[in-house]
Amino acid sequence: MFEKFYRALFFSACSAIGVLAVSLAVLGPEVKFLYSIKSATIRSEQNNTKITQLLADHQELINLINTDPNVLKRLAPVELGQEVNEPNAIASQITADSLAHAKIVVEETEAQTTNEPQIPAWLLRATVTSSRTVLFAAGAGLILVSFVCFSTPEQRTGRNSDKA
Repeated sequence: MFEKFYRALFFSACSAIGVLAVSLAVLGPEVKFLYSIKSATIRSEQNNTKITQLLADHQELINLINTDPNVLKRLAPVELGQEVNEPNAIASQITADSLAHAKIVVEETEAQTTNEPQIPAWLLRATVTSSRTVLFAAGAGLILVSFVCFSTPEQRTGRNSDKA
């Protein structure tokens, strides 16, 4: 009674592990490709939100310029890189180095906030060609072992005519 239970348990375990190994060897590159598609989709959505925000900002500036023409006179020197000759204007001393440092800081904070799905390390190892070959062979071997060693034993017949 326990023998049948243990045979069924070992058969199920070995064949399940073998099937998983073979399926990982066959479908591993597809799963890796799925992760890259998810990552590209998330990046595309983030870019779309950035574009939407830029469009909203530009529309707001256009509306501000349409309502107050003096804004254009104040923005033009800043955008064109000219010196401001207005006595009440505050002249800021922005250098290329300070802009480069600010850009690096902004990029670092943006990189930390992205939640792209990373490809797991085990999947990267499993999709190497040599690893796929080994996984396939090991999985097929486990399936064969489970069928040969843990399948039901032969039914013995009451006749002894086979021994002659």
